[in-house]
Amino acid sequence: MTDYATRLVYRSELTRMQLKRKILARGALETVAEKICDEMQEAGLIDDRRYCELFVSTHKELGFKRMRMELLKRGVGRDLIDIMVTFDPEDEIERAGELIRHWGPDLDTEKIWGRLSRRGFIFSVIREAIRRTCDRSS
Repeated sequence: MTDYATRLVYRSELTRMQLKRKILARGALETVAEKICDEMQEAGLIDDRRYCELFVSTHKELGFKRMRMELLKRGVGRDLIDIMVTFDPEDEIERAGELIRHWGPDLDTEKIWGRLSRRGFIFSVIREAIRRTCDRSS
C-alpha cells in the first residue's frame, strides 16, 4: 500500500485527506492509512500548506468563498485556510474585472453575475467589478 501511496504523491500534489481517502478506497484499514499518511508527511511528500499555496496560486479565477469551499472539500484545515486565503476586496474586484474583460464586451450583465457568482465572488465584489469594467462609457 505504501508503494501505491508513493506513486500517487509523485503523480500530483495531494492533501493528507485526499491521500487518506485514496488509500482507504483501495481497501486499507483506517490505522494503516493514517500510518502511511504520517510517513508521507514526515518525508515531506504531502504538505497541506504547500498544497494550499499551489491551489491559491493556480486558481485565480475563483473568488474568496469558492476558494475556501474547494480547499475545505479537499481536506485542508480551517485554521490553515484562514491563514492562506485572506479576503482582499481590491484584489477580488481586480480578478473579477479581469474575468469580465476576458469574456468580452458583448456578455450581458446577467450572465456576468451568474458566472462570477458561481466562481465564488461575493455580491459587493461583483457589483463593483461590473461598475468598473462595464460602465466605462459613462
